[in-house]
Amino acid sequence: MSYDGPPGLTPREGGDHAATLMEAMRAALALIDDVEALRVENRQLREALEGRALIERAKGMLMARRGCDEAAAFEVLVALSRQQRRKVRAVAADFAESAGIQPRM
Repeated sequence: MSYDGPPGLTPREGGDHAATLMEAMRAALALIDDVEALRVENRQLREALEGRALIERAKGMLMARRGCDEAAAFEVLVALSRQQRRKVRAVAADFAESAGIQPRM
């Protein structure tokens, strides 16, 4: 029996083209889901990395202004975050903005 369907797809035993096509469609949909999950993860990782950079800059500014060490500068950011009920990243962005540094969002 010769196969005259699309290249790369060979029908199951008995020539069931519909079943083969359904398998290919399921596989394609699974790949689309995987790609979307990777895009979401990539975006989240970029945001986390950018947030970390903002926090590091803010800590550096606090260390320079207050003459404190890194741990104390971070404690200041955390305390402000709790007091204002905002994320540490948002507080750090305010510090960066006050210094004229534009955070990437």
